[in-house]
Formats: sequence, structure tokens, C-alpha cells
Amino acid sequence: MDTRAVHDELERARTTFHELLAPATENELRSRSAGTRWTNRHLLFHMLLGFLIMRALLAPARGFSRLPRGFGRGFARVLNAGTRPFDVANYLGSWLGGTFLPLHTMDVLCDRTTGRPPGCTGAWTANAT
Repeated sequence: MDTRAVHDELERARTTFHELLAPATENELRSRSAGTRWTNRHLLFHMLLGFLIMRALLAPARGFSRLPRGFGRGFARVLNAGTRPFDVANYLGSWLGGTFLPLHTMDVLCDRTTGRPPGCTGAWTANAT
């Protein structure tokens, strides 16, 4: 895996998140997003939630990658079986976070989550060029 490419993509995502959030007015954030049941604010939190979930799943994924293939397939079946409850939790979590989490906290969480992935070695930081 090209860790530099991963870092660069996370930096682009972090920058894009801030570019979407910073200039948004309260009216724009309260407006419905196109094609979803969410407001733009909920959708921005959903983006952030994806990063939070991804970061939390890195360690288990690393662990399963070291086990025989059958373990990973079994775990994949468990995840697939939990799709419907996950979809409900994903929707409710995005709605709750988008409704109640202050915008400044979203900003800080985005920086913390995309700034340095677990297991990343070297001197890279989110602000590196």
C-alpha cells in the first residue's frame, strides 16, 4: 500500500470538509440535501462519521488480515448480517450528530481523525505539504 497516497487522500478529504463547512450559512446547513432525507448539516456529519468509523475499524481489519482466510470470511458474514441494524444506527447517528454537535466540534474531530491515521509512521502530519 502506498501510505503517502493514503495520507494525501486524507488531506484532500480534510481540506474539502473544511471548504464545505467554513463558508456555509445556517440557512444552507438547514437546507435539505439533494437526494437524501438529511439536511446539508446532517450530510456533513455523515461524512465525518465515515472517517470516525474507518479509523475505528483499522485495528480490527489489521488483526483479521493476519488470521487465516476463513476468519475474515466469517467476520464478513457477520457484518453482512448486521447491515439493516447498521443502516438504522448510521442514519440515527448522522441525524443526532448533525443536529446537536457544534460545528466547531465537527471541525476539530475532522482534523483529529484525518490528521494521522493509527499505525502511520514517519513525520507526516495533516498540514504537511
